[in-house]
Amino acid sequence: MTTTDAATFLQYAVNGLFLSGLYALVALGLTLIFGVMHVADFAQGALYMLGAYVSFFFTRLVGSYFLSIPLAMLLIAGLGVLNDAVVYRPLHRHGGATTFIAALGILLILQNAALWAFGGDFRLIHSPFGDAKLEISGVIVTYHQLFVMVATAILIGSVWIFLRHTKPGKALRATAQNPEAARLVGISGERIALLAFAVAGSLAGAAGALVSPMRAFDPHIGAVVILKSFAIVIFGGMGSVPGAIVGALIIGLAETFTAAYLAAEFADLVAFALMILILFLRPQGLLGRPAAT
Repeated sequence: MTTTDAATFLQYAVNGLFLSGLYALVALGLTLIFGVMHVADFAQGALYMLGAYVSFFFTRLVGSYFLSIPLAMLLIAGLGVLNDAVVYRPLHRHGGATTFIAALGILLILQNAALWAFGGDFRLIHSPFGDAKLEISGVIVTYHQLFVMVATAILIGSVWIFLRHTKPGKALRATAQNPEAARLVGISGERIALLAFAVAGSLAGAAGALVSPMRAFDPHIGAVVILKSFAIVIFGGMGSVPGAIVGALIIGLAETFTAAYLAAEFADLVAFALMILILFLRPQGLLGRPAAT
């Protein structure tokens, strides 16, 4: 491999890591909700889209992109909690496919509401870093890419610490692993569900806000992101936090290298091809647990 080839390979790897981080934020929220509620919350795609719009309008009105990120996380977390309280929790008692259908309904309602309110034009936030970039041994990283990767790492690390070392985080893990046992020791399933939706909503809002200065968006951007994130959750293992992170890393890199070395047209198919492959080889996902018999 020549020096030029190595630099090109590293450039694709950096681009893949950037993409993986964004996928990981949404997939992490999806797997937390599924672990606690067994709800495939496709509405997270709409929350991702709304996070981008919150960031866009706040930045335009106030002039601070950086403040728009925590605001998007807060507002979208509230919307996620509202979805649980008003829609999922009442329907969850009925079981079956009711929550799945409701999630698709919320996605379409929010998507069309955004289309009505904001129009179908593409929007793009001017990055506070402008076009500034770093070049190291032929590998170029824009300041905004670097900012997104650092912010993503901090968010994922914070969720990991929260789940491992705080009482609410341990309660959430306990509920995901064994809801009945968690209830017997006094853990409120309803409160933990609200917590899972709040964390997932804040991550989806952050992902939308972080990417909005780099990729033009419209009300439909959430649909593709949520389908890929769901494929990542299945690939990594439904309800598995490490699985969602590792799955996002593998699929983000695989997509980027497929586009670079095979054909860009195949990049969007990689997540679904890997999802089907893992279902044949390991139905519980890469790091998931086999279903109890």
